[in-house]
Amino acid sequence: MNATLSNTADYLYRHVTPKVLFQDMRFSEGAPAAGERFAGFDLPLADGGRLRLEDLHKPVLLVTGSYTCPMTASSNPLLKALHAEFGDRIEFVMLHVREAHPGERYDQPETVEEKMRHARELKRRDQLPWPVAVDDTEGTVHRMLDEKPNAAYLMDRNGVVVFRSLWAGDVSRLREALESVSRGERPARRESQHRLVPMARGVGTMREMLERSGPRATRDMWLSAPPMAAIAWVADRYRPLPPHWRTFAAVATIGAIAAAVASVFSTRHD
Repeated sequence: MNATLSNTADYLYRHVTPKVLFQDMRFSEGAPAAGERFAGFDLPLADGGRLRLEDLHKPVLLVTGSYTCPMTASSNPLLKALHAEFGDRIEFVMLHVREAHPGERYDQPETVEEKMRHARELKRRDQLPWPVAVDDTEGTVHRMLDEKPNAAYLMDRNGVVVFRSLWAGDVSRLREALESVSRGERPARRESQHRLVPMARGVGTMREMLERSGPRATRDMWLSAPPMAAIAWVADRYRPLPPHWRTFAAVATIGAIAAAVASVFSTRHD
């Protein structure tokens, strides 16, 4: 497995920037790909004890996530449904990584204890039935996994990657891969980098996650990606719709307002 290592200062950012958001949009060349053996790890668990990847004797679905990540919050309910279906044949593990949207209340952890607390709160908030392993404060394992906030890697019994998804919320393609591996077969599709629906789900939960993190997280998002922040703000008004429908409703609403404003200006100039 190739490592894709940024320097520690860049990795442990305190402000989301356009560069951070852009890097999340695609796998880099160094990301673990299908056919590559996954590097083992020995990490503490949020609930106590440790997890050695080598000790898991089933295929493994490893998902990255953090407390402040909207993509994590929106994908976990879908993953729980998959776990109920495939959990007896495939081990599900979440790797708690750096905070996706650090703020005053949930900043980038400076100590292992602080990072463990964030991981425990994520596990409790989303009622996760699978282990949550906690990376070290410098993100040693995460940085070898291309630093994506909510990616999914599916490995066979021998620790070889057979499928990867840029977003764990791409549930239809992830389900296909899980079905194949549970039958002892290689997935027909080796990866997914689809963005539309998974990101719509994330944007639909974004405002809530930013507010949980703190005002700095909200401010950084408005500065880095104003259109996305605006859609998230409107989408939050459409709760309790499912997250992706909130986003689609928000886009439709903003589009209708823009069309109405354009029509008014057009009429005035006729």
